[in-house]
Formats: sequence, C-alpha cells, structure tokens
Amino acid sequence: MQKIYLIGFILSLFNLLDAAEMSIDISEKIDISSDNIEIKEGKIEFIDNVIFQSKSYEVSGEVAEYYRDMDIIKIQGSPVEFSITSEGNNFNGFSNMILIKKNEIEISGNVLIEDSSSRIRGEKVKFDINSGKLQVN
Repeated sequence: MQKIYLIGFILSLFNLLDAAEMSIDISEKIDISSDNIEIKEGKIEFIDNVIFQSKSYEVSGEVAEYYRDMDIIKIQGSPVEFSITSEGNNFNGFSNMILIKKNEIEISGNVLIEDSSSRIRGEKVKFDINSGKLQVN
C-alpha cells in the first residue's frame, strides 16, 4: 500500500517539476525556476540559471539546494545576484553564497549591497525578514 502512495507522490511531483519550476513555502511563497532539477534523498538541487522570487526578494545564481528537513535554501554562484525589498527600502547586491532560512537571509563571500544612498561591503551580512534589519560582519 505504501508503494502505491509513494509512486503516486513521485508521479505528481514530476508533473509539478515539468519545465523545471516549483514553489516551496518556507516563510513566504517562493517561486523557483532553473534549467535542471535533481531530487535526492533529503534535498532538491536546482542547477543552472536559478532564480528565486518572493514578495521580499529575488535571487539568481548557478546552483541552489533545498534541504527539506531543515527548510533551508543554499544558493551559490559567481556571483549570486540579489534584490531585497523591505518597508520601502530596496537593496541590490552580489555575493558568493546566500542561505535562506525561515526568517533570515544570510549573504556571505565578497558581499556588496547597495541602495540609493549607500554601499555596504563585507564577508557576511544577515537580513532579518521580520524586522528588515541588516547585520554586517
């Protein structure tokens, strides 16, 4: 009986993955597109031309991994490009890696973030989705 449900689930999952697009709800809806998707035990990999979009941010990179058990998305690229909107503020930037967690976005590796009046450089920047605050290390 479990095999029938598993086969049905896998078939429905492949229907969702047609054209390499799907949505995952971590703290808000995220629309994800990429050229290729690989489903592995415990994670889903998005490969080549990866784009993550939500109402708060847009991120593009080369490879992304969604770890199902931890609800974490790791996006890597050279560079990863991103745009974050919070409470009327718009930030754009580049980095080597981004971790998207439940209520936080962690940006690391040669980080550059700009808005209309300032520029921030650092090795690690944390963005709290709920408060809209940036922490630069």
